[in-house]
Amino acid sequence: MSVVVSNKQKIHYELAGDKGPWMLLHPPHMIPMSAWRESGYVKQLEEDFRLVMIEPLGQGLSDAPEDASHYTITSRIRHILDILREVQADYTFFLGVGLGAQVGFQMSKEFPRRIRSLISVGAQPYQELEEAKYLQEKLNQIRSGNLRSYLQQWHSLDHLSANQEELILQGNTKAYALGLEASINWEGLGDDLTSLGTTTLLFTAKAEPRFLSVRDAGKRLRYGRYVILPKVLHSHGLWSSELIMKHLLEFTRRDRSN
Repeated sequence: MSVVVSNKQKIHYELAGDKGPWMLLHPPHMIPMSAWRESGYVKQLEEDFRLVMIEPLGQGLSDAPEDASHYTITSRIRHILDILREVQADYTFFLGVGLGAQVGFQMSKEFPRRIRSLISVGAQPYQELEEAKYLQEKLNQIRSGNLRSYLQQWHSLDHLSANQEELILQGNTKAYALGLEASINWEGLGDDLTSLGTTTLLFTAKAEPRFLSVRDAGKRLRYGRYVILPKVLHSHGLWSSELIMKHLLEFTRRDRSN
């Protein structure tokens, strides 16, 4: 595991694979980056890519400052750029889940040359207006400090491994709350979505609350497409790699051949 200092904060990351273009894997809020290995993503992706997995600020082994300015999507993009500079990657494929996808969308707008293609899972590029009440409930429970109860209520379907759950429980509750609040307050891309030039693949399912928004985004993006999964399955805090990997590899191989 490696570390980069970005905006005076230590951000941990891990590398895998030794051939092919770079792919950056950004997990969702609270879920440790070890989930990529435990869910089978690394084993399959490292055959085609050099992988860099980031441990986002405020969770896992990365620093957890209690200052809201560090958790904006813009600040998180800076962390990504500093890591890419550290590994000498001019551009990267970007796989983001939840919070990670938000970062990817914003980065595609602000630094389009640094993202070859974007794969979004469990997120949409608009502000979270439809789920504001639901997300506020999550935020309030995190602020209560009872993380074990929070995990039971909101992540019981994620089948977190014992190691992942332990890492989450050891985290800084205030940092978790600041991170989620910044994610909730992200303004999204709005009308900028139609001018986005990044090829984008969005995964969704009809059982997902964001389904209509994801489908709409997939239609509006100039170089976007979306995949409706038959059902939502969670594995170690990430959407099941068994459902996603075939579509993901077909998408990236097509993009690499162009």
